[in-house]
Amino acid sequence: MILKNTPIKIEGVAATISQNIIPIVEYCEGLATEKKLRRIIKETGFESLSIADNETCTSDMCFQAAENLFNNGGFNKDDIKALIFISQMPDYQLPATAYILQDRLKLGKNLVAFDINLGCQGFVYGLYVASSLLTSIGGGYQNAKVLICCGDVRPRNEKAQNINTGVLFGDAGACAIVSKNSAENFTLFNIDSYGERWDKLVDRKHGVRHFKEVLTGKAERGDCYIVEEMDGAAIMDFTLFEVVDNIKGLICAAQISKEEIGAYLFHQPQKMLVNDMAEKLGLNPEIVIQNAQHIGNTLAATIPLLLTEIGADWNNRANKKVLMSGFGVGLSVASTILNLDNLKVMETEKYGRSNI
Repeated sequence: MILKNTPIKIEGVAATISQNIIPIVEYCEGLATEKKLRRIIKETGFESLSIADNETCTSDMCFQAAENLFNNGGFNKDDIKALIFISQMPDYQLPATAYILQDRLKLGKNLVAFDINLGCQGFVYGLYVASSLLTSIGGGYQNAKVLICCGDVRPRNEKAQNINTGVLFGDAGACAIVSKNSAENFTLFNIDSYGERWDKLVDRKHGVRHFKEVLTGKAERGDCYIVEEMDGAAIMDFTLFEVVDNIKGLICAAQISKEEIGAYLFHQPQKMLVNDMAEKLGLNPEIVIQNAQHIGNTLAATIPLLLTEIGADWNNRANKKVLMSGFGVGLSVASTILNLDNLKVMETEKYGRSNI
């Protein structure tokens, strides 16, 4: 669905990954032969993963990223009038983690704060929600900005338990500061949802339905670790057809050619899939950014991390018009086109308790 919304710009972006960057062959040792793991690494493009320690949560990494923006990016906390936390790994069932971050960041009380339970498409959804919020924020708040905090830090065993997911997912937290863009008339989004495929990527071992089934004897109690069921073939088909069509539809609605876009910032499910998307879209591989080989698939944080891994060099690019597309669990896809001129890009930080 094509959506014309309040024109927005991203003013700053920051991200945090773990100090523990663990090679796939070490983390997945025993799940497959080294030869098979090497083949998987070649396909996914992930050589190692950002693995957080057992004391670190998504909010901790997001907090450090946000403090980096405020302390080193020159942003004023008083301008933040909305805080959105986007993750499938909140601190608690309640309250929303957004309120915990509001307190830790010492933000003002006159702001909107809430969580959104989304995965890989979460960052672009967050931009859409931010643009909607900026439409309604008035009352003299001329410098009003929205702080988006997103990412996932997974509960884990010391070693991967599942070869299908153990080779993919890394831990990270990212933040972006968003404001109105007076230079544009609107921002275009293309968002599609395929709820009939909700079971193609699902964790059935947590949540109220699971506990109800445990109480009635229909299921066994799960542990604290993420136990996912992923239909890899269905996810691949979704990405190469529905996601590609969504991106084509956005480019058509924007009435531009794909060559006018300076960089394509796609969610990073794995290298082979992104390469196949680029080929189906007829894109020059050089403008399809991929730099997560030592981080992994960090779900909602992947798109901000594409920028922070480039760091200050982003401002040396001649064409800063980007197409962002996030897609996955749901199943759902969300895409947008933005001009990232004058963006303050903080280089990716390693998470450290001394920094909080």
